Amino acid sequence: MSQTRAKARAVSAGGGAAFRFVAAFTAIVTGCGDTSLPMGDGGVEQDASIPSPIATEPPEPLGTDAGPPSDGGIIGLPADSSGRLIIPDAGAAPPEPLRADSALAPEPPGPKELAGFSLDAMFRWRDVPPATKLAETSNDGLKEANRLTSLALRVHMADGGRMRIEFASRALPLPSGTELRARADRWGHLLLWPNSTDYRVVPVGALRTLLGERRVDVTPLSPGQIKAAGDGKRLQLSVRKIEVTAPLGTLRIELGKVTDAPDAAPLLCRSFVEMVGVDPKTPACQSGEVPLFASWSWVDGGGIAWEATAITKRTDMLSGDFVIPPAGARYAASGLPIAPGGILLSKEELAAFRTGPLPSPSPPQPLAPGEGFIAVNQTDTLLYVLIDGVPVALVPAQSDRYVIGTTRSRYSVQWRTFLGEKILPASIVEMPARFVLGGPPDAGASDASK
Repeated sequence: MSQTRAKARAVSAGGGAAFRFVAAFTAIVTGCGDTSLPMGDGGVEQDASIPSPIATEPPEPLGTDAGPPSDGGIIGLPADSSGRLIIPDAGAAPPEPLRADSALAPEPPGPKELAGFSLDAMFRWRDVPPATKLAETSNDGLKEANRLTSLALRVHMADGGRMRIEFASRALPLPSGTELRARADRWGHLLLWPNSTDYRVVPVGALRTLLGERRVDVTPLSPGQIKAAGDGKRLQLSVRKIEVTAPLGTLRIELGKVTDAPDAAPLLCRSFVEMVGVDPKTPACQSGEVPLFASWSWVDGGGIAWEATAITKRTDMLSGDFVIPPAGARYAASGLPIAPGGILLSKEELAAFRTGPLPSPSPPQPLAPGEGFIAVNQTDTLLYVLIDGVPVALVPAQSDRYVIGTTRSRYSVQWRTFLGEKILPASIVEMPARFVLGGPPDAGASDASK
């Protein structure tokens, strides 16, 4: 180490001109050949009043001795046999957080078409109750309703470290056509309204509340503990299985090895570990590995799974579909895209659950509507209402929804959160009905309020 310091002092005293030449040469070399999409406005310093969960680390000091210069080289830099300098690769700069407190400069698209791959995928709920067994129960009607409300999405990965998640279901917490975009050189996500009308930055640590509660609230992140869980195959790809444990729960994930868009592949892993409260800088997410299966189990019980059902190689993805933000989209400092009313099925689609009414119904509840049902959520959590195992309404905290279409009959009713932190037991309710969850008992309410 003393020899290194002495050498550094000698370089400082007598090699100034040489190093000025090296700096100029390096600037010329590193300024050429960049084929990635433009950087945009993501490098602005964050608001000091909102601490970032991803702290910027200072660069580590040089700790190696460059050795004596080669023949024909410059002090501190080696040269090949022809005297040409060998410029070491400094590596990619660490990602920076997307700024959430002001509009970002529109990012122009890069090359017209990008290569990569797309995933067809869906979330899967656990502990979904079966349909009520009645002679009037229509299996065809329930099957079609399950198809219409499947928790489907599509994930697109493109060269240049870009990801785009399309919400493709009327039953997801964000309406169909909403997008989440991410890039490898930025922390956080961009939430894009349907038809790209507006956008909002989702900072690191807020993805779980966005999907689970429709709020953009940053929660603390931890390094997490990573444990290998074996190897396997999924969608004809080799997968590495790991478990990531954090105070919020455990994520079990299967990472498939891909050769297309390897720099974009870890972006989905970064999103998934963030949902369990783990810093996306975790070494669990590696280049060339994309999640094909994931399962979250929460520390207080419950959970949800995600599964890729198909993977497709692409060479026709448009660079304009991945820019952050796209031109013409308006910055939104607050608010989220929402489906009108939170009613997930039409009157006709709900009526198809039964082939006809119950032959001998009970007397109607005193507070029941003339048809359908009123679901009252007196808790502080956004909740789904499932009828015969099908999500039919999304009821905000301290609110209610009036849903029409259910035939006069008995149905299985369940309340649950999207991410499965709360999954209540199902109750059999005869409709029309009014049922309440939380708060004081409601005279005349059905057993679904318990």
